[in-house]
Amino acid sequence: MESLQIRIDEKNMKDLNELAQMLSSSRSEVMRRVIEGGIRELRMKIAMEKYIDDEFSLCRAAEFSGVSIQQMARYLAQRGIPFFKQSIEESEKDVREAESWL
Repeated sequence: MESLQIRIDEKNMKDLNELAQMLSSSRSEVMRRVIEGGIRELRMKIAMEKYIDDEFSLCRAAEFSGVSIQQMARYLAQRGIPFFKQSIEESEKDVREAESWL
């Protein structure tokens, strides 16, 4: 494991100390958890942006984020982004086809 030295303001240090005490953990452990969670969230946001821009498929976005396809689809849906990319014409065609089955 490598070491990293950072400077943080007084409020963040107070929050860090509070979390460490609450979790009965060291400040270093809390910071590792914060960084891990922040990296995961940032990767999800980047993947979402690339998905919206058609640079990533749903599968690639999930892979980049290190989550399952289901988790990525849920993440997108929670933000109002459909994970099925189908044009209006394709949807209308599907409706007509389904109606013909009845």
